[in-house]
Amino acid sequence: GSPGTGKTTLSLSLAAAITNGGYLPDGSRAVQGSVLVWSGEDDPADTLKPRLAAAGANMSRVHFVGSVGHGHDARPFDPARDIAGLEYAAEEIGDVALLIADPVVSAVSGDSHKSTEVRRSLQPLINLASNLDCAVLGISHFSKGTAGREPLERVTGSIAFGAVARIVLAAAKAEDGGRLLARAKSNIGPDGGGFAYNLELVDAGGIEASR
Repeated sequence: GSPGTGKTTLSLSLAAAITNGGYLPDGSRAVQGSVLVWSGEDDPADTLKPRLAAAGANMSRVHFVGSVGHGHDARPFDPARDIAGLEYAAEEIGDVALLIADPVVSAVSGDSHKSTEVRRSLQPLINLASNLDCAVLGISHFSKGTAGREPLERVTGSIAFGAVARIVLAAAKAEDGGRLLARAKSNIGPDGGGFAYNLELVDAGGIEASR
């Protein structure tokens, strides 16, 4: 989706529902589990944690993917090198149901516009999801100057991002000021339909956060 549609806030709302066994958009209850959040754009302390709190998340079940190593040798998490360590940590947690990758393009170590490099870079995440029996939710922007084209063709980078995903959801602003989340692709269920939603700002422990 485009900036300002609330992609990250939506993802954290889903995460919150999973951590406390709450309700999903279709009215069903989520099976309670833990969530891994890997964000290259937002800081956990001043952005992600307040949004999760505003959504009612059980924070004891939320785990942030941080730096790798110790002391002066610490470095940012690199999916090309560190998936095995992440899988080990997730197995220690034991009930991981969702991994959020924001943005998913950060998982690509090479050229994100080349299909073969995107597929090769995303495969470790796919294997991780299979081994942990969890879902991976990758967040991506629409490319500039692509309005009017099919949503799958608008995803930033290679078309492989949309091809590899089993489900693609598009977030958009509606003419009445609300927002819409629609299925643009689904290989494992209905193709089409979606949900309307709104964003609001609330006080989350002294920090204004969206939910």
